[in-house]
Amino acid sequence: MKTVEDRDSPVTNDPPDPRPNLVGVPPSRIANLIEPYVDRPFRARQVGQWIIDRNATGFAEMTNLTKELRDELGRRFRIADPEILEESASGDGSVKWLLRLTDGLTIEGVSMPVDGKLTMCLSSQTGCAVGCTFCVTGALGAGRNLTPDEIVGQYRVMLRQLKAPVERVNIVFMGMGEPLLNTTHLGAALETLYERVSPKRITVSTSGVLPGITWLAGLPRRPKLAVSLNAPDQERRQRLMPIARRYRLPELMAGLRGFPLERGRRITFEYVLISDLNDQVADAQAVARLIRGIPAKVNVIPLNEDPQHFPEHRRPDDETVNRFAATLRDAGLTVTVRWSKGLDVDAACGQLKGRHQGRGSRKSEGVVDSS
Repeated sequence: MKTVEDRDSPVTNDPPDPRPNLVGVPPSRIANLIEPYVDRPFRARQVGQWIIDRNATGFAEMTNLTKELRDELGRRFRIADPEILEESASGDGSVKWLLRLTDGLTIEGVSMPVDGKLTMCLSSQTGCAVGCTFCVTGALGAGRNLTPDEIVGQYRVMLRQLKAPVERVNIVFMGMGEPLLNTTHLGAALETLYERVSPKRITVSTSGVLPGITWLAGLPRRPKLAVSLNAPDQERRQRLMPIARRYRLPELMAGLRGFPLERGRRITFEYVLISDLNDQVADAQAVARLIRGIPAKVNVIPLNEDPQHFPEHRRPDDETVNRFAATLRDAGLTVTVRWSKGLDVDAACGQLKGRHQGRGSRKSEGVVDSS
């Protein structure tokens, strides 16, 4: 484990750097920003290629540009990613990072080996206002939206640290925050990520924010959709997920039935299993009835326990988990069981940040199958 600092704190009292950060800027806009300072239009395209295709961390690396141009671009723009505060590697191959942003706030990123590929779990906010009762991020407070450079920067940092070939990488927005409460910045980040990662290898996971699902449905290029379900009825779902009081289960299911799906795609329903709360055979049968008719798969996720933040919730035993999954399969559903990754490195959403905040002062629930 590599550690730099324990908690959210400003790195410096200096004013923010006014230079635009080119990380997270789509290629066409990079060209528009840089074109006034280059002698030939193709130079602007070269800069975009260095940042997006070659993951450059500074203009000095752009050796096919003149030194004069590199210096001029460095005076007017910056290429900045989040800073690694801590890197923790698990025995199961998962790696978790605590990353610090320029304002001193921290976020988490996780990489996990899944079916011979690497799944990168990215955050979309510095906290979460949704308040799911089984998620540490919700206990840490609402936070703020991440900007496109902060979202794409997580991917760039992980790619460099892991030295992973891009073609083996899947991305899931299952880290800190509710991505569909940050659609403006998420949309810009997706446009940039699509330059390296196909939309079919990117999944956006939501707690069921209906306006955001409508926004996602209207995109010309859509990532895959995952929905955190966690209960087959309104009463229990809103007890686990307070946002369900606003976006009720019947309306959510109606919206999902109308969601446009490309040929061969399905909606993933994430279901966190909590002992004696939503893990019985009758619950699995009710889930099957609820999603009948929707091209779907169910991602069953045994709870990643956190006695500090939600001591009332316990993980079911393996027999209960397997019986729940088998009941869903018997109903004709495609089911994956995502045994939690990184239990020895606080890999569940918000756990590492929560531990760090605990030293100083006081969703990934699992991984979506990206096949």
